[in-house]
Amino acid sequence: MKNKTKNNYRLLFWRFLTYTWAILAAMFFALDFFKIIDCSGSLQTIAILYISILGIFTSIKEFHRWKSKKFFSKYRGEIFVVIYTLLILVFIILSTLYPNEYSIRGEFTTTYLAILGIFALSYNSKYLKNK
Repeated sequence: MKNKTKNNYRLLFWRFLTYTWAILAAMFFALDFFKIIDCSGSLQTIAILYISILGIFTSIKEFHRWKSKKFFSKYRGEIFVVIYTLLILVFIILSTLYPNEYSIRGEFTTTYLAILGIFALSYNSKYLKNK
């Protein structure tokens, strides 16, 4: 039982860290896109941190899913896919309509694609486990 509790705390730690960086990254990308604050010097580091932490969390979560017979993930990663999809749609529309005012940073596109890829892997893993 002690090991199970330790694993739950570990998973909660990585979930908290992932959610924190997801929100921070989205905030910094939006602040930079709308030219509220020039974050260009930090976006690459922020993107690398968030993608790496998301990958670590997803790996740990999937390991627990396959190791434990009673693993149940009540948290949905879909919300972050939706948030980042809405952000990229807004960024694309505004940068198309106002190309002299707005431009999409490559770091954001890379982050968005990484989120989609990691979510797809996790979703397929969940599907295979429940099959």
